[in-house]
Amino acid sequence: MRYRIFVVSEASLEKSARAGLRSVAGPNSAVDRVTAEIRRGVLNGTLKAGSSFSIADLSVQLGVSHIPVREALRRLETQGLITLRPGRSAFVNPLDRDELRSIYRLRKLIECDLAARACLDLTPADLDEAERLLKEFTQADVDADESWEIHKRFHLTLLRPALTEWDLRLLEQLWHACDRYTRVVYETYQIGPEERRRREIAHRLLIDAARTGSPAELKLAVNEHLAERELACLEWMAALPPST
Repeated sequence: MRYRIFVVSEASLEKSARAGLRSVAGPNSAVDRVTAEIRRGVLNGTLKAGSSFSIADLSVQLGVSHIPVREALRRLETQGLITLRPGRSAFVNPLDRDELRSIYRLRKLIECDLAARACLDLTPADLDEAERLLKEFTQADVDADESWEIHKRFHLTLLRPALTEWDLRLLEQLWHACDRYTRVVYETYQIGPEERRRREIAHRLLIDAARTGSPAELKLAVNEHLAERELACLEWMAALPPST
């Protein structure tokens, strides 16, 4: 199955970016909140690929001191999203085709193996949970951030019986690095009924493969799923202006 490409228009990106970064005042860890908000800014285009920003300005926008901002940026640097500069500035790493290929090469190695090892231990309850998450994921009234969180939980459900703590750490790292590519291509506000149906079919193939109880079938289905997403992102990147 080929993914249909939805190229995000400048108007859509500007609409998303106009909201800016939100204050992160709240009861949870300041570093966690700042990390989540800066990551959101990178993913929705508020902080554009290749753009620079000062830690001081970011601190003012987020309503916190520079200390949690700097620590959050260190976390995001390890995820490949941000590069810290000497002093008090940073920049958003540019989109890179070779990086994308490397991310998907590693995802295929890890996720396909996990899927094969998890298959025989998936329970009817696991598959029912995957069905429930798929239904939520394809609902029209789910916003972008919630949609991608549901999407992640869907894939984790099918891998969970084989997951170790280290597997999860590696997957989180790869998924964070991959998000800024895939979210632009598949952003929720570009989705109509036809695309929601296509998404449902693409992910139901994974559930159907899991229901066969065949590790080889599920491994193949996951590999094909990832390969289609990689191709969609590469085609989208090829259509970008040379300066992006």
